Amino acid sequence: MPSLAKVYIAMITALASAVLVVVTSRWSPENLGHFVPFFALATLASAMKIRLPGFKTTISINFVFVLIGLALFSFGETVLIGLGGALVQSLWKTRNRPEPAQVLFNAACLTVCTAAAFWTSHAIATMLGLNSVAAMMVLGACVYVVLNTGLVSLVISLAEERPLGEVWSSCYEWTFPYFLVGAAVAGLASAAGHGTHLGATLLVVPTMYFVYVHYRMHIVRAVLDSISSVSRENEALLAGSPSGR
Repeated sequence: MPSLAKVYIAMITALASAVLVVVTSRWSPENLGHFVPFFALATLASAMKIRLPGFKTTISINFVFVLIGLALFSFGETVLIGLGGALVQSLWKTRNRPEPAQVLFNAACLTVCTAAAFWTSHAIATMLGLNSVAAMMVLGACVYVVLNTGLVSLVISLAEERPLGEVWSSCYEWTFPYFLVGAAVAGLASAAGHGTHLGATLLVVPTMYFVYVHYRMHIVRAVLDSISSVSRENEALLAGSPSGR
């Protein structure tokens, strides 16, 4: 791994460590009876992951629980939801044994993204005098998506020495529809649950499962179409070459 990539991972890890220090010093769970089952369900949901074509990374439905956490839980609880989901996503049923640096970066990245989404959504909503859960979740979702795709794209760009713009464009293209639908589900679940943790949870799980299955099938079809297209191009080249006549 190039030195710049190692330095970048160290910087994000240090930033995530600072966030966890704040979480520890200001830990004030509002209701552990609600948080513990929600956290357990969120981490289990992180096992439902999809590998993005052309990337050594995955996305899961954990971000939906992070968005709901912005409205229903404290800062520390929401950060733990993101961190727990990242660890499960990185370690559970992987094709190849993940490298320690990869697990560390994924955990640090989602910790930072969750913290930034929480701080920004609450700070801007307070600054503008918005007492709206919907506005808070929209702000949080925007920050989370942009920061997550940006941080991941940058580490891939540094590690594989590829242009950042090209990597970010491809990453954003694959993940944006999934994030968009997930954010909508999170918002609707919170509204329909009328601020109750159980109501939101019961609505999210089955809905996001079907979204997960549909999006996974979409990616499989896209990959197969790409392979088929490349195969046809190769056949055409072979048919047009002297040896193919």
